[in-house]
Amino acid sequence: MKAVKEFVVPAAVLTVICLVVSAALAGTYQLTEPVIEAAKRAEADQSRVVVLPDGQNFEQVPADGLENIVEAYKAGNGAGYVITGKAKGYGGDLQVMAGITSDGKIAGVKLMDNNETQGIGSKTGEDAYTSQYKGKDSTLDGVTTISGATISSKAFQSAVTSIFQAYGSLAGVEVAAPEAEDYRVSVFPDVTDFTEVAVEGAKAAYKAGDAGYILVMESKGWEYATSPMEVYVGVGNDGKIAGVVVGENSETPPVADVLKPEYLSKYIGKDSPDGIDNVSGASQTSLGIKKAVRAAMELAPGLIGDASAPADAIGGADGETDIVVGDLFTVTTTAKGYRGAVGDVVVTVSIDANGKIAAIEVDASIETVGVGSQAEDAAYTDSWKGLGEGEAPAAISGATMTSNAVQEAVAKAFAAYNASKGA
Repeated sequence: MKAVKEFVVPAAVLTVICLVVSAALAGTYQLTEPVIEAAKRAEADQSRVVVLPDGQNFEQVPADGLENIVEAYKAGNGAGYVITGKAKGYGGDLQVMAGITSDGKIAGVKLMDNNETQGIGSKTGEDAYTSQYKGKDSTLDGVTTISGATISSKAFQSAVTSIFQAYGSLAGVEVAAPEAEDYRVSVFPDVTDFTEVAVEGAKAAYKAGDAGYILVMESKGWEYATSPMEVYVGVGNDGKIAGVVVGENSETPPVADVLKPEYLSKYIGKDSPDGIDNVSGASQTSLGIKKAVRAAMELAPGLIGDASAPADAIGGADGETDIVVGDLFTVTTTAKGYRGAVGDVVVTVSIDANGKIAAIEVDASIETVGVGSQAEDAAYTDSWKGLGEGEAPAAISGATMTSNAVQEAVAKAFAAYNASKGA
């Protein structure tokens, strides 16, 4: 009996207490669940009212199969829809909530989940940017990007475009997509007639009325960019560069100055990118643009069809094409640097009629950033100017292997130069 009192009775009492408490909790939950859910709906509706002020009694509608759509709600009073879309931004997926009125206009937009850089991409959440969407239809006519945060603002705009497409599907109406930016007009502003032509080696090419041609090239910029740059190179009938515009790209905000007309206008009137300095802090993007321009100018003589065109292609070294422009011999060669297992250091060398280096460009984007990548800086490349075969400047401190790779590539360039002279 003593054992029963000491062990069985307390256990039974505890069991009864647990059953009573559990029943009480279950009952409380059943009573409070509708209240909690109602509070959640009210809170969610409040956020939806921010972008669709006239909306009431929002009901979720199926969004399955709607591309880039997170969720969609229809206002019970017929005011319109609140839809959340997504797009790939600089820091990952960027989500945007937009309220679309029953007449297909934006009542408001709001930046939701995102990992954009604070102070740069995060500006897409500020009223100074979002307010321009209010009242716009699906064409988003007049919406502009944020300088220095192009990737984030284009992602925001892309998410809104997806939201409009979803709205059209849900509301059963036809919506027009925004017109894609025509970079060709930026190259030749006075031309309206662009005829596509086939050019091997270019992503696309166009005859720009009677003004010349546009060659669209792809080139690698920043080593961590998620896609190559599109570079539009305009060539006038005189064989000179008429304009350069960078199209679709995923370069990072610090290189914004390289993509602006103030920098790209330096190419106008030239027949090569020689002599154009890289932008400090954006050397990889600068070099990527230069490579695209150089490649376009190598193709240009075949388009222009001018017998007086200054470029003449001859057999190249290491699978590359050597180009003689006036008195300059230009060749691109490669060599293994510190990260040779991953890729090559690419060097473009221009040698004058006296056998001296007139210009040199280095693409060391494969090398360690801040160390081997210093080979791309003007402080190093300029030190090669005026040197002849067998000569080389001092190696970059801490980047001996990259420096040696550049020297090896330059030696190959001189070998090609000598071969062109019959030496």
